[in-house]
Amino acid sequence: MKNLLNIILKGESKTIEFKESMPSSDKISKTVIAFSNTAGGKILIGVQNKTGKIVGINSSIIPDYSDKIANIIHDTCFPNIIPDIYSTFTKEKNILIIEIYPGSMKPYRIKGKTRKNGVYIRVGATNRLADEEMVQELERQRVNITFDEIVEYNENEKSINLEKLSSDYNIYTDKNLSFNDYITMGILKKEGRNYYPTLGGLLLAGNEQYNEFARIKCARFKGNLMNEFIDQKEFSGPLYEQVNNAMNFAKMYIAKRGKVKGLQRVDTYVVPLEAIREAIINAVVHRDYNITGSDIKFAIFDNRIELTSPGILPKALEIEDIIEGRSEIRNRVIARFFKGIKFIEQWGIGIRKIINLCEKAKLKTPQFIESGMFFKVIIYFQKVKIEKQKTTSKTTSKTTSKTTSKIIKLINANPQITAFELAKELNITEEGVRYYLKKMKKQNLVARIGSSKSGYWQIVK
Repeated sequence: MKNLLNIILKGESKTIEFKESMPSSDKISKTVIAFSNTAGGKILIGVQNKTGKIVGINSSIIPDYSDKIANIIHDTCFPNIIPDIYSTFTKEKNILIIEIYPGSMKPYRIKGKTRKNGVYIRVGATNRLADEEMVQELERQRVNITFDEIVEYNENEKSINLEKLSSDYNIYTDKNLSFNDYITMGILKKEGRNYYPTLGGLLLAGNEQYNEFARIKCARFKGNLMNEFIDQKEFSGPLYEQVNNAMNFAKMYIAKRGKVKGLQRVDTYVVPLEAIREAIINAVVHRDYNITGSDIKFAIFDNRIELTSPGILPKALEIEDIIEGRSEIRNRVIARFFKGIKFIEQWGIGIRKIINLCEKAKLKTPQFIESGMFFKVIIYFQKVKIEKQKTTSKTTSKTTSKTTSKIIKLINANPQITAFELAKELNITEEGVRYYLKKMKKQNLVARIGSSKSGYWQIVK
């Protein structure tokens, strides 16, 4: 019961959808299909979708609702989806729950529609029509093949510079790769008498044709906003070289602080380089290479680092799962090679390691954000100071100053906090919250990064 209340309090998400009353057949179908194609989820009937308020439903209609929903899912979803439909009683209200599990027969679609207009996925708290690339990814998930394991039959083993790959591997491990190693790692695949490269092998080796979007774009911005560049670089080529080049860019622009130990001054980076390296490696290994037109973005500001990689968390993973150490390998070929060259120590510890390194350095806890079709890691290296805003206006009251400080504290704790959540915490109306936020933006206290739905708040001062 307590767990359900906590779920409702967090609001709609990748795996949760609220409905105040019985939704239409179309909405049920799309949500059920989206959950089945993504991470699974629950539809809670009896909860307002905008406010999260538990309004409940009449207990006498629960059996009818359950039968009707089961029939809708059976008649409109293909392949067949079997939901768990049950009710629970909380806050003296009845809630009907439709629980959907991640499907094994992906891609699921609406009956009577094609894969072009009938396949839906869950992105954030919305259902989105899947494009052709995503449909192909769902088909691979059904047969348990990752994108980088796809065999490229239009190429041959000469498309990969095997000599360079082996030589570079030797630099990290003191071991040269044999021809059998390429097959074991999945870099090459034997078909009959011929050997063909996989997409993972081509990406690792930096084949220009296949690395068009497999790049890291680095930028150093002036201040804390994306208004003005100080420098920017774009790195392509072998994936492991991209990691090293991005790290060199970080060393160039991450500030240092000095401490005197004995008679010597010792300079250290304000962010542990190992934490940055872990974040970059995580982005390269786990990004969705199936998404074309997007690169990994590595941005350095005066007070933080942001690393954004294409692709939502794979399968049924949630942010809490990866923090606790659960891992789903999106790119097996790339992951094997990176583990071989010791870029990866152990599966599932990367995110936890970033957090521990930042805590040890007495930095603010890093943020991990799944937004739209991207995953972002934010590492802060400057404590945010909350200062009272000075003003000469005679009409500004002490209440305004206190409210502003409270809003700043709440945004610091959760940059993705909504106007509704702020209103609830402050015990004022949403209109009142918008008034304060508008005023704070004019005073350059806060800035909105991204769209109103999928963006987040950033403290400026």
